[in-house]
Amino acid sequence: MTAMLRFANRVPTSGPSLAALGIVERSAAGAHASLLATGWAEIGYGYHGSVHAHPDHPDVIVRLARKADGFGDYAALLRKGFRGSNGPHAPRVHDLSVSRCGALMTVGARLTNPRPDTWWLAYAHAVLADHPGVAMDEGVRQRFKAEWPAYEPFVNHPSFDGIREDFRASWPGYEAYVATLRAVSPRALDPNVGNVLVGQDGSPVVNDPLCDDGYGLWRSPLSRLIARIANALRRLADGPSARGPATA
Repeated sequence: MTAMLRFANRVPTSGPSLAALGIVERSAAGAHASLLATGWAEIGYGYHGSVHAHPDHPDVIVRLARKADGFGDYAALLRKGFRGSNGPHAPRVHDLSVSRCGALMTVGARLTNPRPDTWWLAYAHAVLADHPGVAMDEGVRQRFKAEWPAYEPFVNHPSFDGIREDFRASWPGYEAYVATLRAVSPRALDPNVGNVLVGQDGSPVVNDPLCDDGYGLWRSPLSRLIARIANALRRLADGPSARGPATA
């Protein structure tokens, strides 16, 4: 059984809902198999779930996450609205469903993967990675360098001379969108390679930039509080001995 959570300030969209697409099974245990059986082929996957497309609905994708994850939080922020959330650099999320076991399903506008040699791709990721005033994690830098050896993940690095200026001329609102998203996000953005896709108009879209905090911004404030209290009680019940190393 599932419960559809609808935000109080939900904005009507012209995109289809899960119900309109005929998607009924939304549980963590059965949704994936049901999607495949009804023609929703898996076109991508991640740590928590999968992304599906259907030939009869070429403009949308269905995303399934078997547990609360950062994309649910991102969808909640987009639905709440902030500067740029309805612009070209934000994904369009048409519908969101949360099952009683915590699985999330969303319907969104279909995006495409940029070609690896796309001229602006490294810079778009550098904007996500380069947080003003915060030292960059070396692991983030190394992952970036492995993908784009010719560049350093810093917005003002000389490796981006020329590219930086052309990018800003083409998409003057992208960096402002990322800055605003960073300000409204409850935690730092995820700079992992692959979090920038291409919209239908060719614009770079920040697709999945939030890490999971385990509680879900898509939940109501009361359910978030209950989840935090329950987690604290579990830690107290475990006690120090339960968290210590096992003995032989």
